[in-house]
Amino acid sequence: MMSVLARRLFMSCTAIALAVSGCATSSPNSGNPEPLASMPNGAVPGTATVYALALPTPGTASSGDTALGFTASKAKRAKGELPSYVEAMLEPAELGDLTNDEGQQLLSSTKVSDVMNRHVNDIFQGCVLREIKTTHMSRISIQMVISGKGEITGATTKPGSKPFQVCVNRKLIAINFPKFSAPRMGAEYTFSIE
Repeated sequence: MMSVLARRLFMSCTAIALAVSGCATSSPNSGNPEPLASMPNGAVPGTATVYALALPTPGTASSGDTALGFTASKAKRAKGELPSYVEAMLEPAELGDLTNDEGQQLLSSTKVSDVMNRHVNDIFQGCVLREIKTTHMSRISIQMVISGKGEITGATTKPGSKPFQVCVNRKLIAINFPKFSAPRMGAEYTFSIE
């Protein structure tokens, strides 16, 4: 006869082995399969909303976002880190020739979505799968500042822990958008987990 501790250990190990192998067990009440672990299958391609040179509406920026100033944001990027969305938007921007009647062009929300959707699985595999173990998330929002050179110069990701945000930021640094004529723009990209 097994002790209570040994029985629990055996049941836990069996459950973990079945969950890792992707198997399921039958429910004693219904005979229907029940998943033992609720691991996400992947990221659902997302959508983007774009902004001109504006800060997000009050209450949408992550808590604790305060302007560190241009020098601190530049120093973060030099270390391979990204400042937050708000920090990057508060940096001075060269507006260029404002007498041009054609205006300054931004990327469309479709273009931002297309570029981000090509990279969403990398973000999912590299960052989300680790974070999902400790943080309940079904939808992830990334507010980002994109420079006219097509580089992401600041970002805020919600929800998630600080290490998760750092992980996502490292992925974002490697993403390049097409160049556009405005000095920078804001975009919010949101994707779901299935």
